[in-house]
Amino acid sequence: MIRRAAAFLALFAMGALDVHAQTARPFPSLAKRPVEAVDRFAEPAAAAVQPAAPDPTLAQTVERLRASAAEADSAFQAQIGRSRAAVQAAGGAAPVSEAWVAAEMAISTADAARYESVAALASLDTLHVDRMATADGARAAADVATIAPARESVLAMVDAQNDALDALRTALTRP
Repeated sequence: MIRRAAAFLALFAMGALDVHAQTARPFPSLAKRPVEAVDRFAEPAAAAVQPAAPDPTLAQTVERLRASAAEADSAFQAQIGRSRAAVQAAGGAAPVSEAWVAAEMAISTADAARYESVAALASLDTLHVDRMATADGARAAADVATIAPARESVLAMVDAQNDALDALRTALTRP
């Protein structure tokens, strides 16, 4: 039994020496590598992007959408006056009365009149998102500069329309 243990230890020691001889390489340096010297949390310097020339097709599309929204806003403004009169006439009326139903219909008609302005805003938002996703930074900057003013103008129109409709709905008695 002792012979077997001694033989095993001898073979084990020889195997360990052989493996060490095959893998004897210099150890890697513990000095900082160049990649470790870079500050990982520093913001990369953004390169200044010169916008490209405006896209005339995009400008025409944006202008068409802005004009469509303005036309729908004019129709809405004409209808909202009639809706205000109907809501005032239904002031304290019960929710099932003729005056109340007429006021609800007037509010719905005003809401329908603004459809094209909401659709134009949705189209401008889609254009804005699509153009922001463009890989060419100069093209994206030029396109966003074309879309942004019209988008902000149409957004202000739609917000004003929402406020007017909300005021009418609040003034009307709810069932």
